[in-house]
Amino acid sequence: MNLPKVITDLVNAQNSFDSIAYADCFSETAVVFDEGKTHKGRLEIERWIDHSNKNY
Repeated sequence: MNLPKVITDLVNAQNSFDSIAYADCFSETAVVFDEGKTHKGRLEIERWIDHSNKNY
């Protein structure tokens, strides 16, 4: 499958449990809503994915 680079980077970061690389796939103003919580910006997204990786 020929996916855009940003999608490939996102999937690779997720699969390698790399929360920093995952957050870097988002802009500084990105917003993620997950499990009833809103995470704004790269730093919060990095914390969110790191927490998710540890819990799941």
